Amino acid sequence: WPAPVLAVLARLREGGHQAYLVGGTVRDALLGREGSGTADVSTDLSPDDVVRRFAHVVPTGLRHGTVTIVEGEWAVECTTFRREGAYGDARRPDRVEFTDDPEADLGRRDLTVNAMAWDPLACVLLDPHGGAIDLERRVLRAVGDPLARFREDALRPLRVARFTATLEMEPDETLRRALAALGAPGSGYAGAAVAAERVRDELERMLRAGRPSRGFELLREAGLLTLWLPELARCRGVPQNRFHAHDVYFHSLYTCDEAPRGKPDVRWAALLHDIGKPDTRVERQGEGTFYNHQFVGAQLADRLLERLRLPLARRA
Repeated sequence: WPAPVLAVLARLREGGHQAYLVGGTVRDALLGREGSGTADVSTDLSPDDVVRRFAHVVPTGLRHGTVTIVEGEWAVECTTFRREGAYGDARRPDRVEFTDDPEADLGRRDLTVNAMAWDPLACVLLDPHGGAIDLERRVLRAVGDPLARFREDALRPLRVARFTATLEMEPDETLRRALAALGAPGSGYAGAAVAAERVRDELERMLRAGRPSRGFELLREAGLLTLWLPELARCRGVPQNRFHAHDVYFHSLYTCDEAPRGKPDVRWAALLHDIGKPDTRVERQGEGTFYNHQFVGAQLADRLLERLRLPLARRA
């Protein structure tokens, strides 16, 4: 582990306190994924006590127990062990209760693969929900009732889709049924009310996956793609001509998969390049034609990306 991260953990543990690496930091290490200059840590220290122990701290979420410790070139997001109350806005808990129990803190997380804690100083792994085994099996499972997890934070179904693509893992059957229940008419799911910026950020992370199509197709199968990308969802089942092996929807997904993964704007262009075809399809002599679909598609794509709050410079 990088020396600055170990230094943060050692300072947090002074006086007999607890401190663990948690969440994606542990998950990605077990998967052999490279670090990014950030780390997630949890501790039994209160946020005020954490602030007093470090010279450079950013109060990123004091109300919910989170501060960011800047140590050298590393940003360590440190959160006090907590239990959570109801989520009235389907995004954040209405109240939190700090605790000295790390396993209670892990129990509030969304997926088992994100609910592990590792102390590299004492070589102790806390894994009460079997996340390490799920990583080995390449399976995504919810911590507890998946519907309850989804109703706490309405962005979580999109996170599941993103992890399906970026981690190349498959949701278990219980998680798939819960996603489908959210997508059913009359479910009351608040996904349409999620802030556009949060949706955009998840989609952009998904576009960096080896095959983003895995995540988009999971959303479509659950009936959730229409909430955020209706222009893409309506391409499903729109036939092309004899020169294409797939309908417009799958052709768009597979084109996106083949675009350079390090160029998000190119991937957006690949994903949306044919969304004008449903509006322009005309059957001529047994063949589907799509005259001027590129102009219609450009207008649809610009409105979609504007809705997701992409800057004008990237949409142009």
